[in-house]
Amino acid sequence: MSQIASLQASVREGKGTNLARKLRKTGRIPGIVYGHGEKPVQVSVAFKEFDHAIRVLKARTVELELGGKKETVLIKDLQFDYLSQHITHFDLLRVSATDTVKVKVKVELRGIPKATGGGVLDQPLHELHIECLATGIPESIRIDITTLQLGHPIHIRELKLPAGVTVLDAAEMVVVQLKLPGQEPEPVEATGVEPEVLTAKKPKEGEEE
Repeated sequence: MSQIASLQASVREGKGTNLARKLRKTGRIPGIVYGHGEKPVQVSVAFKEFDHAIRVLKARTVELELGGKKETVLIKDLQFDYLSQHITHFDLLRVSATDTVKVKVKVELRGIPKATGGGVLDQPLHELHIECLATGIPESIRIDITTLQLGHPIHIRELKLPAGVTVLDAAEMVVVQLKLPGQEPEPVEATGVEPEVLTAKKPKEGEEE
């Protein structure tokens, strides 16, 4: 399970590119908090703290302290500077322990196949669409491939998932396999599921839900 980071936020006044640029020069990142029928709030957090939560802790949910009140929020969206890859804006969605969310998580391969049979490793899926509790999002879906054999791919239906996690992609989709050089994989129809939080809509900047 990914860690839940703690962050302190401050309400920010005004909006627009110039104000956001000035805010970032002070070492803070602008963002918005919304959801659960409450009014959206324009906020800012310290860049170093938020960057640490994202890149080091790999957090997907955050315990946010704002105006003396603590609430759990889901990191719904991040915007990056295309040159430096620094975070420039974030969207946080208010959630509770009983909220179910749909998100994308990375597939992490563990080990090396003991017998390849002349095949090379092929990983058609690097991310999976999953459904789980907002407070139970795994950091990744880990797959042990030490026993992987040529002609016996690992499908989604064969994955060992963390408790409470459901994969929304088609069960017959191949996640990883050993493939002979030049061999084309068999096409598998995907579900077309888009990652989103159930019943949640992002408000426009400065608007209420």
